[in-house]
Amino acid sequence: MDNAVRLFLLASNLGSRTITSWCAEFLRPRVSRENVEQIWSVANATKNTRMIDLCVPFIAAHFDAITTGVKFQSTTEPDSLSTLLSDDRLVGVAEAAKLRAVAMWFEANRTANTEDLTEFVGGLDNSLGAIDLGKITSDDFVEFCMSDCWINLRREFRDLISNAWKEVRMRGPTHDYLIAYTDPSNEVTFATSEWEEFEKKILGRSSGAQLPTVDVNFRLTMPSRSECAVVMLSESMYMIGGRDEKGEVSRLVDRVDPFDGRVLGAAPMEHERCSFSAAADFSGQQLLVFGGENGTTEMSSCEKFDSATNRWTPLPDMPTERSCCGTAIVPGVGVVVVGGYTFTRGALCTAELLSCSTEDNGVENWSWRQLAPMRKPRSHPGVAYFRGRVVVVGDGWNVNNGVECLRLPADDNDPGQWTRLQTLEKATPQTNSLVVLKHRLLLADRDGKVHEFFFSI
Repeated sequence: MDNAVRLFLLASNLGSRTITSWCAEFLRPRVSRENVEQIWSVANATKNTRMIDLCVPFIAAHFDAITTGVKFQSTTEPDSLSTLLSDDRLVGVAEAAKLRAVAMWFEANRTANTEDLTEFVGGLDNSLGAIDLGKITSDDFVEFCMSDCWINLRREFRDLISNAWKEVRMRGPTHDYLIAYTDPSNEVTFATSEWEEFEKKILGRSSGAQLPTVDVNFRLTMPSRSECAVVMLSESMYMIGGRDEKGEVSRLVDRVDPFDGRVLGAAPMEHERCSFSAAADFSGQQLLVFGGENGTTEMSSCEKFDSATNRWTPLPDMPTERSCCGTAIVPGVGVVVVGGYTFTRGALCTAELLSCSTEDNGVENWSWRQLAPMRKPRSHPGVAYFRGRVVVVGDGWNVNNGVECLRLPADDNDPGQWTRLQTLEKATPQTNSLVVLKHRLLLADRDGKVHEFFFSI
């Protein structure tokens, strides 16, 4: 195993992604509690997402023992810590344990000079965002504040942690909500339901299980644009683009409070578009839109919205112009755009990956690469990232209701391979709503039925 690790480091220095990919696959079945910290340190040093992914299950199983170790604290980068804490495989780790791990990491790295302080505070803020502070009780927090790691923290860090926890406690208990919406014609109706009550009424927990009437906390109907994209970012619902009441394609963006229906304007896109795909990144700060129609033809252009600055900036064009595609954001990897439709070719099997690298001066470099095509053509497919795979289901044209998944390759020369999972025999094929909520994969079809997926991938 040591030889494989050394070969991986050499290949990383030489820039050989083929060899690094081979080494990662060789190490996958050989990772153990005894060597996981060594592999984790190498993964962080090279910022290799596949190697980091190998370590997560073992860190989750031995969270306290590993995260309190000197080797973990000295080799873990701030962004890797945030990514780790956000991983759904840490579902069994208490939030108080995550907070303690964050504090110990920053206490171990407290020698940062003044120039690094702003960056470190930003890193702490990102790590806290990956923790559900609302689940940390007063007793837990008092115990935490009496620990050595808290006492040894810099004042700036202690203030940031305590203020974040107090803010969450002032808002009251944390609730998860599921928002269902329909957008016929020029209006949108959305119903917001508390997840715990919603969950209790899922019957059978299997494909075909229909959801009965659920208590709705908020129900609102408001004007909208047909063929717009609806995306949740932080605690706001964004309605982007679409066609106005005259049928003209729009570039307008509305930000809606799903709890009281208040509508606030946001900066319009650079290009008008409808029938496009959109997604929010895991930081809760950015929206990304891909392709669509401009009223006369399909588009390849893409844009990114930053909620902090209220500005849109262009992204590189997709290699394939199309409308009606599906999008999933993969943490640490990029954005996968699948399927779609063109007037000349019909529904597409196309799959493409947009990734970003950041230079030392902070400049972002975005680039596309082709992935293996899906097994079936799909327009308006449901897409989600779940358990390390991109899962795709159904389409919007009543053609197929198959389910397939892709595990993203680390090597640029490896396009990956799609695997067929199952067919929704009891569900309508007209499906394009696939979400991950509370570490569960849920599908809502056009008949108003909700299905929970159970499969091994």
